[in-house]
Amino acid sequence: MKKPEKARLHWYVNIFNDIGTDWEAIVDVRNTESEADFIESVIGTKGVVLDLCCGTARHSIALSERGLRVVGMDLSANLLRIAKTRMNQAGFEFPLVRADMRFFPFRDNVFRGILSMFTSFGYLPSESEDALSLLEINRTLRRQGKLLLDVANRDHILKTFRERDWAEFEPFFMLESRSIDLKESKLRSQWTLIQKKTGQIKLIEHIVRLYTFTRVEQLLSEAGLKAARVYGGYDKQEFALDASRMITLAQKTG
Repeated sequence: MKKPEKARLHWYVNIFNDIGTDWEAIVDVRNTESEADFIESVIGTKGVVLDLCCGTARHSIALSERGLRVVGMDLSANLLRIAKTRMNQAGFEFPLVRADMRFFPFRDNVFRGILSMFTSFGYLPSESEDALSLLEINRTLRRQGKLLLDVANRDHILKTFRERDWAEFEPFFMLESRSIDLKESKLRSQWTLIQKKTGQIKLIEHIVRLYTFTRVEQLLSEAGLKAARVYGGYDKQEFALDASRMITLAQKTG
């Protein structure tokens, strides 16, 4: 297999450093508590859980509050700094590791569960590199360990596609301009952030690969993981083509 190019060459390495604390404002409007309730109910509380692409550690902290033993991992040094501050403010202490999701710095068979939440899967340059990440997940999961893979549902995005949307967050307004590359199965967006206090404008490019459940199931199987259940949302609703989320619970087969 061709060795991937160095991570620093790719846009996704810098996006979450460039967006800074504005990313914190974007994710903090989500209902982290209900998402953590969902995670706990399907992953359980035994063993050590890896929060893959943990970002600001919002799930890691919420799960720690529920008594889970968590390790957070992300490639963004900036988000990890924010995560450490938030972890300390919440009164918890757990490992935060900076690493590439294609190359986990962990020994084999260490995690009872691994989380990939809020469409953290699909940023890598190629599908084959997404597959590398799944192989690392398999390698580091314990026997019958579980993976919770939460991504946007491609079919829902195609059905409800809008070229532009405005959103308001506490410190800024955001215009999102989108296009879909059907050949590459990618959603390409430009985020225009307008700071309320200063009027400063920041442009952020965002690209993510979109998946159908059929393809996710195939990739999981090729990596030695079996899709056991798929949900359409954090209330455990059944997955359907019009569901906004595609949350797959998979288990290590070996």
